Amino acid sequence: MATSQSTIDFLLDQLGDCGPVSARKMFGEYCLYFLGKPIGLVCDNQLFLKPTTAVRALMHEPLDGVPYPKARPHLLVSADLWDDRQSLCQWVRATYDALLEVPPSKPHKADKPAVKRVPGAAPALTELVNLGPKSQQMLQTAGICTLAQLRKLGSVAAYVKVKNTGLPASLNLLWALEGALTGLSWQVIAREHRTSLLLALEQLQEMDARSRRAEPQTRFVASK
Repeated sequence: MATSQSTIDFLLDQLGDCGPVSARKMFGEYCLYFLGKPIGLVCDNQLFLKPTTAVRALMHEPLDGVPYPKARPHLLVSADLWDDRQSLCQWVRATYDALLEVPPSKPHKADKPAVKRVPGAAPALTELVNLGPKSQQMLQTAGICTLAQLRKLGSVAAYVKVKNTGLPASLNLLWALEGALTGLSWQVIAREHRTSLLLALEQLQEMDARSRRAEPQTRFVASK
């Protein structure tokens, strides 16, 4: 059973005090965003937040659920909990905050040399999983040279920025960027988070297109 529009309207109304929350429809279901970042799905009229330890600790009785067949388990927020606006907003914000956190990087090989870092300096992109020399070069060409810059943009906006430079970046770069920020392999991202990332990408590209259309057009008048 596809999620009804009335369900989405009610959920967004309950989250009205939370901040910039939005929903994007796809195949009868919805992806839920906070500050433009996908944080969960609404499927079969049920809310599924991306699984995070922080949100699980906030819930009195956390439940796991699968939004669609073969999907990765999410935290299920049953409809009877939607009336608690305060808790609902708290879980949404906590999910967003948790997804911004980057777990410690793990070297691919045991003999990988340790990276020496000046105390207080920001981590380098070379320390992140999934990002090889070619990906790092693309990011640098787009002006993304540090982990702090990548985290601020997020994987989707960073990918769009690279594409806007004219570089031939495939979706594999998007999977790699999300994996670098979450500590997951790009294969897992491509398999389990593909839909939400593509929805976020489509939304951002539409926003960019509307912004460009809204820019005043400069007219050049030839001098007589």
